[in-house]
Amino acid sequence: MKQIISLFLFFVPIAIFSTHNRGGEITYKHLFGLTYEFTISTCTKSSSPADRPELEIDFGDGQIDTVARESITPIPGYDAQKNVYRITHSYVGSGTYQICVSDPNRNDGIINVGGTVSSDNIAFSIQSQLVISPFIGAGNNSVTFADCPCPEYACVNFAYCYNPEAIDEDGDSLGYELVVPLDENCSPLFLGVNYTYPNTLGGGSISLDPLTGDFCWNNPGLTGEYNIAIKITEYRHGVPIGYVIRDIQITVIPGCNNEPPVIDPIPDTCVVAGSNISFDVTATDPDFGDNITLTGSGLPFTVSSSPANFSSITGSSPITSPFSWTTDCSHIRLADYQIFFKAEDNGFPELSSTQSMNIKVVPPAPSGLTAVPLGNSITVFWNANPCSTVCEGYNIYRSSNALPIPNDPCCYNRDLTPFNYELIGSVSGSGVLSYTDNGLNIGNQYCYVVTGLYENGLLESCPSDSVCSSLIQDVPVITHVSVVETDVSTGQDSVIWAKPTELDTALIPGPYYYKVYHGNGFTGASTLVYTTAASGFLSLTDTFFVHSGINTVDSANVYRVELYATINGVPDSLVGGTNDASSVYLSTAPNDNRVILSWTENVPWINNYYEIYRSSAFGGPYAFIGTSSTQSYVDSNLLNGVEYCYYVRSVGGYSVPGILNPLLNRSQRKCETPIDLTPPCPPTLDIEPDCPDATSTLTWNNPNNSCADDVTMYTVYYTDTLGGEFTAIGTVNSATDTTFTFSNNGSIAGCYYVTATDSIQYGNESDSSNVVCVDNCPIYFLPNVFTPNSDGQNDLFIPILPYKYVQDIDIQIFNRWGQVVFTSTDPMIRWDGRSMESGALVPDGVYYFICTVNTIRLSGIEPVELTGVLHLFSNTGTTNGN
Repeated sequence: MKQIISLFLFFVPIAIFSTHNRGGEITYKHLFGLTYEFTISTCTKSSSPADRPELEIDFGDGQIDTVARESITPIPGYDAQKNVYRITHSYVGSGTYQICVSDPNRNDGIINVGGTVSSDNIAFSIQSQLVISPFIGAGNNSVTFADCPCPEYACVNFAYCYNPEAIDEDGDSLGYELVVPLDENCSPLFLGVNYTYPNTLGGGSISLDPLTGDFCWNNPGLTGEYNIAIKITEYRHGVPIGYVIRDIQITVIPGCNNEPPVIDPIPDTCVVAGSNISFDVTATDPDFGDNITLTGSGLPFTVSSSPANFSSITGSSPITSPFSWTTDCSHIRLADYQIFFKAEDNGFPELSSTQSMNIKVVPPAPSGLTAVPLGNSITVFWNANPCSTVCEGYNIYRSSNALPIPNDPCCYNRDLTPFNYELIGSVSGSGVLSYTDNGLNIGNQYCYVVTGLYENGLLESCPSDSVCSSLIQDVPVITHVSVVETDVSTGQDSVIWAKPTELDTALIPGPYYYKVYHGNGFTGASTLVYTTAASGFLSLTDTFFVHSGINTVDSANVYRVELYATINGVPDSLVGGTNDASSVYLSTAPNDNRVILSWTENVPWINNYYEIYRSSAFGGPYAFIGTSSTQSYVDSNLLNGVEYCYYVRSVGGYSVPGILNPLLNRSQRKCETPIDLTPPCPPTLDIEPDCPDATSTLTWNNPNNSCADDVTMYTVYYTDTLGGEFTAIGTVNSATDTTFTFSNNGSIAGCYYVTATDSIQYGNESDSSNVVCVDNCPIYFLPNVFTPNSDGQNDLFIPILPYKYVQDIDIQIFNRWGQVVFTSTDPMIRWDGRSMESGALVPDGVYYFICTVNTIRLSGIEPVELTGVLHLFSNTGTTNGN
């Protein structure tokens, strides 16, 4: 629920410039196929000499058309009018189309439009986006608006709010965004250049609620006209499918002495389709003597079937008008219905408040569930759906240990997992009113709920009331498969079952006996291993068997028990059998100071938790060490190299009464020796380069001080180029020695990482540390003078020593006429002043050089260009003319 305050002027006591376009938007309606009707609504000043009896519209597909004005609606009490233009257009195919209408003139004097130029030199443009796609269903309709895009008024130093009151008849979700208004050809104005948001110049603060569309300007401080643009985007199943941009003008005025009316808060609510929702809307006005006009707008008032009722009334404060809506199935949709209530007074200036609220129309829950068992299945039935015309099908959920679902008649898309229900199936079509759940186990109770599906399966009704049932217990029920002895060839399993409690012994008389079938693994008990003695009384039959001489080490063992009796006078007839039930099979995996246990079983009852037992010897004694509600357990704080033995005992039972509970069954025994398979955590590496010494010193932390306890050595890896392959360049054989210094033939460029390794016995190497890189700092300078006069000093042109990190060079030395007198690739150069052609000493003077220095860097060889002049003095008396 949101309440916003607006202001309307009957008379505005400030100067308003001759104006043209103040606001507008483009809406569209799908007619058929690829044909749409577009409506252009603008608000202009009635007395303005600039008038637009027709406008051009760009449909976004390369087609431009002229549309004539259809109507003019004066706005009473204002020098403004609403202009409506309407046109149809057909597209050739799917696509995303930007529909644009541009007009040369905004009105003059807009404070936040224009920048350094007058706002009437800025074009007025409005734009909407139309998406035509088979993936969004039938043709989309844009939002529509309850009022025209006409000027709004705010008061200096008063809070002001505005809502565009957008309505989406397709039920799409709406999102609101404050955007920069549009210039010529629907290009946005430049924020900070020829447009600013109103509060930048007008003071105060602004906000826009992206869900409700409430735009609020808190305490504007400067009178005048301002424009904003609100982009309203439609979302279908979370995907944007089009938008409309509404451009609106707000005029801030001084001297407001009236307070707006107040609408009592109306909370958001929901209603089950087919039910009525009603409440009173009450408005009051703080100013004595003001009359209030109370109106309502929104999609519930315009739906074709059973629209909502709300009478617009005018009267003295307080006034109340009842809202009532008798919903039906056609109103079911994924999105909420948004309703706007507006209260406007007749004071000076006229003020209004708008309050929005949401109504969710949810589908009815299925009713009348029954559950009928037959054999090993249960069929669930439910009543016909009162909303069968819009219901698309049903989801069926089952639980064998259900928790109560709180009653909430207005819930939808409810997560049922916290109540231990899982989805087991779906049926399509509202006329399918049953579901058969097969392959169930005797002895368990099964509870079911059903939900209805709508809106392409995206909207699910509240679950029905639950119904529970169980299979008829007219066959034996297996209760125990427990390992007695663990051995490859002399292992033993104990198998126990319960007699049928609902068998009609008069109809099916004895003699009675059981056959026990066995198999390896978790399913497929097909080998007969035992037949009990026959008895004329079912109550006297044996229900216990120890299976000996089997392998209980390498796999689980599975069993099934069948009952035989006399049926229709035929003895030795199969009455029925139990479900397969296996032993609990335990697996172990060693790790560092721990053993990881996991187990699997296939049983028809429900195991609630497991007890874990441990011994230091295979033969015991075993001690209880913990429980697990899952099929795994980690036994920690053990000694590496020491053997530990385990078994697991399951604790569970059937959910129907009358069967022994709890059921306790043991796994085989399994021994394991912890070993260190876990690498240490990687160190954290740092580096300190030393350019003068051409070394790099690596330092890192000792993981034994934080996240490990058995690091014994470190390995240092290196590459001399970025992206190069790392190779090991050294090891440090002490956990406490965490430094390493490296030099690569005078280059420090390279990248490094370090790994930690635990004890030599296990040799687990950690992941790499962080990679650190350093680059060379090349040094290469050339002098600007040398004297090749054979006096033993400065006779050669060489670089200033020392130079560093240079692979080679390419130098050319020129005389003043551009002739090359010397070249070299030697970084030492060693030019003795003689011409490379004649071998003679060149004249004294100024010479020019171009030198490419190939430096050794982390990224590889990087050339550096050096240019300059050098002065040659040989004291020979000749010069080159300089």
